[in-house]
Amino acid sequence: MKMSENNDYIQLPPLKKDTPDDVVAFMWEYMKVPEDSREKVKNLLKDANENGAKISHQAPTLYDVVPKEEIAEFEELMRQTIADIVSEASSVACWVYVQKYVKHKTLNEMLQELPDVGQFILAMDTWFEKLMEK
Repeated sequence: MKMSENNDYIQLPPLKKDTPDDVVAFMWEYMKVPEDSREKVKNLLKDANENGAKISHQAPTLYDVVPKEEIAEFEELMRQTIADIVSEASSVACWVYVQKYVKHKTLNEMLQELPDVGQFILAMDTWFEKLMEK
């Protein structure tokens, strides 16, 4: 059964208890995208993630408003995307820590070395400064 464009309500199929809050939030936002545009959004995420594995969900018993296959595929793509972001952010955070406290580089030296992530370096440098004050 398809969700109608005029329907004011959205119902997701049952989700696993360990589904991260941010993944659920992204699924809700995805379901608000007009039905004819969801395929485009999904394809953009597929392009960003090479692995298109699906997560199997328990079949809903009382309703089937959103196809569970569509949500499972989107959930897996969001899990991969968020995991990649967290991994990359952790990597840069570790790099900033080593450059700042082990190699004693200045903020300007770090920014010159990795200009593509300058905003994140600045944020991490500021965060480490505040953390070390305590």
